[in-house]
Amino acid sequence: MSNNTIARRYAGAFFAHINANHSSSAAKIWEELSSLASLYHTSTDFANVVKNPTISQEDKYAIFESLKKSGKISEELFKFIAVLIEKKRLILIADIDKAVKKLIMEAENKVEAEAVFASSAKDDVKKELVKRLEYLTGKKVILQEKVDPSVIGGVKVKLGSKLFDATIKGQLDKLKASLM
Repeated sequence: MSNNTIARRYAGAFFAHINANHSSSAAKIWEELSSLASLYHTSTDFANVVKNPTISQEDKYAIFESLKKSGKISEELFKFIAVLIEKKRLILIADIDKAVKKLIMEAENKVEAEAVFASSAKDDVKKELVKRLEYLTGKKVILQEKVDPSVIGGVKVKLGSKLFDATIKGQLDKLKASLM
């Protein structure tokens, strides 16, 4: 089983547990989890604690217990991390955070779309794109804009696993392929 699959399973179980038993503090718990995932990516010391198999489970447990005692993480997140330590899955913390964020978006009927423009798009163009994507998906669209001059003009939108290419570069590539 891949790490992504395992992370999604842990995230699903944790998400369901928190929403069922601690819904009033769920937002705080997700923020704490996100902070830990961010720390994993930005702090080599923290990443070393998470990844290094020579650091004992007891030491890892003690580190997170001190975070709990100082108020940096909640009791609920601490218990989840303790399970990850026990099952030797702490290394999946960033992947679990990513999977939880997807579950939150689904629960809130939101979807993320990435739009690539040749230059920064005007607000009215972005609003119209969002409006059309929301109509297409039936969900609230969170648009992430990127600029890539190589697309020449138009827009390329990635929505989940779908790619809509309405760029001049995309059209030229299709024309080139049909001529060859």
